[in-house]
Amino acid sequence: MSEEIAQINAIRKLLDNHNQFSQKISEVLDQATDLTIQNNPNFQKKFSKIDSKAYVRAIKANKQTFIDALLPIIGPMIRQSVTSAIRRFVSDVNRAMEMGFSAKALKWRWQSLRTGVPFAELVFNNTIAYQVQQIFLIDNETGLLIEYAGQEGDLLQDKEAMSAMLTAIQDFVKDSIDKQSAGLSAAELGDKLLWLIQGNVANLAVVVKGAPTNRLRDQLTDACGELHSDFNQELTNQEKWNNNPELKLQLEQLLLTKSQSEEQQVAKSTRWWPWALMFLLLFGWLSWSSYQKHKTYNDHLSSLNQTPGLVLQDFSQRKGQYIAKGLADPNTDLTQLSPDIKLETTPFISLDDNMIQARVAQYLSEPDVIVTVNNGMVTLAGLHPDTDSFSTKIMQIELLPGVKSIQNQLTKVLSLAEQLDHFLTENPTPDGLNVELRDETILLSGLQLEAVGTPYLSNLASSFPNPETSSLQLYSPEALKAELSSTTLPMVQTGTINANQLNTLRNIHQKFNLLYTDNNQLKLKLSGKSDCQGSIEESNTYAANRAATVKQQLLEFGLSENTLISVSDICRQVSDQLDTNKLGVWFEVVE
Repeated sequence: MSEEIAQINAIRKLLDNHNQFSQKISEVLDQATDLTIQNNPNFQKKFSKIDSKAYVRAIKANKQTFIDALLPIIGPMIRQSVTSAIRRFVSDVNRAMEMGFSAKALKWRWQSLRTGVPFAELVFNNTIAYQVQQIFLIDNETGLLIEYAGQEGDLLQDKEAMSAMLTAIQDFVKDSIDKQSAGLSAAELGDKLLWLIQGNVANLAVVVKGAPTNRLRDQLTDACGELHSDFNQELTNQEKWNNNPELKLQLEQLLLTKSQSEEQQVAKSTRWWPWALMFLLLFGWLSWSSYQKHKTYNDHLSSLNQTPGLVLQDFSQRKGQYIAKGLADPNTDLTQLSPDIKLETTPFISLDDNMIQARVAQYLSEPDVIVTVNNGMVTLAGLHPDTDSFSTKIMQIELLPGVKSIQNQLTKVLSLAEQLDHFLTENPTPDGLNVELRDETILLSGLQLEAVGTPYLSNLASSFPNPETSSLQLYSPEALKAELSSTTLPMVQTGTINANQLNTLRNIHQKFNLLYTDNNQLKLKLSGKSDCQGSIEESNTYAANRAATVKQQLLEFGLSENTLISVSDICRQVSDQLDTNKLGVWFEVVE
């Protein structure tokens, strides 16, 4: 077995010699790598895994080299994107100008007012079409493709290379342009638009053909968030990458196509009646506005022509404001004119009767004087104060412009005392009441029944406002009868009446007189009382004397004998206690 042993020794030398062994392996490494990648998917993922930290270290070490390398690629792309955006902007402006008064634009404006959707968005929705052709779901950390949806025949290059390129561009933008930015969000690839939507674990790269709206980007952003929520574990498990039918199906649902709505509505018949109705409404509104303006102009013109003391020379409308030019008397009342009218007047003296009347009234300055003017003849009526200054003004009225003659029908203003005497002459004061003037104040005092005093007080108040009535006492018959029946006259001495008792009896006399005048069937009962001390005979005598003394005094005041009843309470037994409250006379009104 010398041959076999020699071969084994040769193989052992080859294994021990690293240079020779590496040379030998290098001869088959390329073919072995291709077979391994083809037959082993797990090795494919590990082999193609990109170390992002290595890229970061390389870029940090030589930033300018990477910038110089990518500038020829990024520069034309940016220029092309800006040029295309300006071109689309100009096209949109031209389209908006062309559709400014078209039937289509009017229809969309009406729809915008009715639904609240902005007019610009309706124009985009009805005129712009787009198609989502490809969607890449790319891992943030490795840059590898997690899942793809779309037509692979439309790919610009291999899916894996596409995802790696997008990741490299993202890292370049972050490191070389702005580290704080979120990276590249959109790019233009020929006639297609590339959108990059950031996610927590994976980014969504979308290739769109056409001119999509922002609403589509919002929809794709929401879809990216839903993918992270629904496939949270699958996005971090590399064994599930490119091998998840459910994830692929959800991505395929985002391959949206938006066609022009006008193409869908070709078969629909044109409805002309809304436009006819809108035209009629517009015509009616314009007609009504014109009528209102004309009516307002005529109303202002009529009010100016009817204003006394104003001579209108020109009336016009300028910038929404009415301008009136002419002559105006200083006493012309311009407050009744509309605030929309701007007056440009020159002062003059008007000989119109209304202006003469205003001029005379202003000169006299007496609110109680009534001035009327007829063809320059001034008539004065009403009341006038009895002063020398007013008499002088009356004589000087003829000096005022426009006054031809004066007819004086003024009545002298009476003083308050004269007015009161005149009133009392025509309205005699009822018995029991007293009316007097004190310090320019009408005082009403006395005692009277309500049926007599209330009408008289009302009549007095109508001629003299707010008369003083604090000293006036008005009673109803029932109240007065109850008050007299509850009155007691304390009286210790039997044969004499002091001053206080005399005032009380005078008041009783006045009140009973009022009752008797209203009802002559009434009588005043006097009951003399005693405290029954001493002997019974003396007590009864004292009680009778008290009643007789009071009766005599009332007769002296003017009461008749037949209106008084004098009695005394008889003592039945002697009391040993002194009680002055039982000494006196009690009154009662009876029929």
